[in-house]
Amino acid sequence: MRCFIAIELDNKTRNILTDVQKDLVEQGMKGKLTHGENLHLTLKFLGEIDESIYNEICKVIKKVAIRHQVFVLSLDNIGKFDKGNKKIVWAGLSENKNLLSLFRDIESELEGIMPIKKENYYIPHITLAREATLPHKEKIDTHEKLGHSFDVLGISLMESTRINGKLTYIRRVYEDFAAIL
Repeated sequence: MRCFIAIELDNKTRNILTDVQKDLVEQGMKGKLTHGENLHLTLKFLGEIDESIYNEICKVIKKVAIRHQVFVLSLDNIGKFDKGNKKIVWAGLSENKNLLSLFRDIESELEGIMPIKKENYYIPHITLAREATLPHKEKIDTHEKLGHSFDVLGISLMESTRINGKLTYIRRVYEDFAAIL
């Protein structure tokens, strides 16, 4: 199964981001929008994993979760990554040392059980649209800081699959962080 480790978003955060998507579409953006229920923050993309490694990944998630505390993330600006003529449009997050520590901990633990692509740097973002075209560059810049914060309570192992042709993310495992601030 195709999997990734993620921070799931609460409904209020998803609603804010779907409103941003609608606004961008009204401004002329075209592309494949991420469905509201699929909005999330990827911590580590794992790719295809088989059952022999699945249980080990579940143990890693549990082990990492008990070492971290609940923290707060803040949505920042809207940005884009260029891929040729197409772009990935995303919502960025304010710099957060707890998030970076969590990311590094996950990478470190995964190294012991599977080959992973070690990231030189982590750009935390929530993908809003893929294969996006924007009529004018400045349109994306109209969304400055989004000014919304949300609690991060734990981490999830998600499966990426298609159900009736629709990309769907299914939570396979969820672990709360050890302590609440």
